[in-house]
Amino acid sequence: MQKKIDWRTAAIIVGVALLGAAWAYFQYRTTFGPAGEPLRGEQQLRPLVWTIFATPLATFIGWTIARRREVWLAAGVCFCIYFFSPFVGARIESLVLDATDAAQIGHVVYFQAVIVLNLLAAVAVAAWRALREAGASDRPLIAADAAADAR
Repeated sequence: MQKKIDWRTAAIIVGVALLGAAWAYFQYRTTFGPAGEPLRGEQQLRPLVWTIFATPLATFIGWTIARRREVWLAAGVCFCIYFFSPFVGARIESLVLDATDAAQIGHVVYFQAVIVLNLLAAVAVAAWRALREAGASDRPLIAADAAADAR
């Protein structure tokens, strides 16, 4: 079968994921003080949660808008992105910085790595769903549409 690129799906998933990444970065930047030092306390907890959660959530929303039939696949994949990206971000931070240094600077590398990883995963998901085999997934959901396509 010939590969068919679904540009609409790719654009929707990447576009909404970019909005999510922008929101994540905005929330991350709100956790810095006036002199540019990272603040870490109870007031910064909600923005830091959004930093980790916004891009996978936006990817899920974009995927659901683009392909409503794949809502459960989107939920599973986006949950895995959300669940595993903090572990990978923590590992990247541990390779770059000592634990005491990372804590002292407010885990800046960790949060930036998570934002980038989530965005890369969203682009990978968009490419995966946009590059598909033409055929079975192109069949309409409603039988009447299938009969009209057969004519």
